[in-house]
Amino acid sequence: MPAKPRGVGVRPRPDLQFWLTGRDVEHPGGNLLLRLGFTRQKMPDRPWPSRYRRSEPDGYVVIWRCGMYLHDPGHGCLLLRSRTPAAATGDQLNDIYDLDDVAAVQRRGRPCPPGALARACDWFARYEGAVEATAGVRHRVPRPGSAPELAPAEPCSLEKEWRALAVRLQAFDRLLETIAAFVRLGPA
Repeated sequence: MPAKPRGVGVRPRPDLQFWLTGRDVEHPGGNLLLRLGFTRQKMPDRPWPSRYRRSEPDGYVVIWRCGMYLHDPGHGCLLLRSRTPAAATGDQLNDIYDLDDVAAVQRRGRPCPPGALARACDWFARYEGAVEATAGVRHRVPRPGSAPELAPAEPCSLEKEWRALAVRLQAFDRLLETIAAFVRLGPA
C-alpha cells in the first residue's frame, strides 16, 4: 500500500486549510462536510454563500468559505483567510452569513491567545484525520480552470502538522502562564 500523502514540507496555515476544506466541499462523491456531520446553513432570500455548523463535545464550529469559528466554553477563536486570528464570541457570529460581516467581527477582536490557537490547531488535526479516514485526500487538487495559488504540490492531509503546531502552542501557553504567575508573585 502506498504511503499516505502528507503535507511534507508544507507549513500548516489557515489559508491552506480553507483551500483544502473547499476541495472537501466539492468532493466528487458528495460534500464531505455533510458526511462528517456538519449542517449546511443558508440565509433565506439572501445571495450569501452557505456556511456549515457542527456541534462539538465542548462547543461548536462554524465554517465559511473564508474561515472558521471554534467555540469552546469561555473561548472563541475566529480564523479567517489572510487575517490575524481573533478572539470572538458566538453571540457576535451566530446569525452572520455575509463574509464582510464576518471580517468586521475579526477586525474588532483582540488577538487570539495561544491556548485558543492550540485548540483550533487540534481541531484542524482531528478534521484532517476524519477527512483522510472517510475519503482519502486524492480529491484535494485544483479544479480545472481555477487559480491554485494556495494548493499544495501534492494532495495531502495536514493532520500531523496541525497536531505538532498545537503541541508547540500549548507549551508556549504554559510558559506564558508561568511567567504571569512569577510576575504576580514578584521577586523573592
